[in-house]
Amino acid sequence: MNTKNLPLIALPILCLLFSCTPKVDSGTEKTNVIEAINRLYQSFEDKDIDLMSEVMAHDESMLSFGTSISDLHNSWSEWRNNHIAQFEAFDKAKITSKKMNVYLSQNSHVAWFADVSDWILIIDNENIQMNDIRITGVLEKRNNSWKIVQIHASVPQN
Repeated sequence: MNTKNLPLIALPILCLLFSCTPKVDSGTEKTNVIEAINRLYQSFEDKDIDLMSEVMAHDESMLSFGTSISDLHNSWSEWRNNHIAQFEAFDKAKITSKKMNVYLSQNSHVAWFADVSDWILIIDNENIQMNDIRITGVLEKRNNSWKIVQIHASVPQN
């Protein structure tokens, strides 16, 4: 084979390979990530562990932090059990996202977010207002669905 012609053969093949790579609409992906995060918030408001389960990864190696010093979850099972107990502890909840920032990895298979939100919890007919709750997390696209693989919430100290 004449090696002088190798670049002429390889170039069209490379162009064909790269043109077959599907283009990712980052705007659509960011919207899908935000929808997953909002579904997590909705699951908390509705006290719906099944909805929460749909958006969370069920990895037994996940590590998540909540707002209190003891809110450390070392697995999906711990996260689930803790939230079932939390759902029983309040009557109603409202989460209002105020400043959501979402970022995508270059291949759009991983996303991370930071949000500032206000929470109202109703416990025994008493409103408990918590402002500027900071929530950060990481999502991974698995089987065309965004799953939360890490999450952290914190309450700012004055």
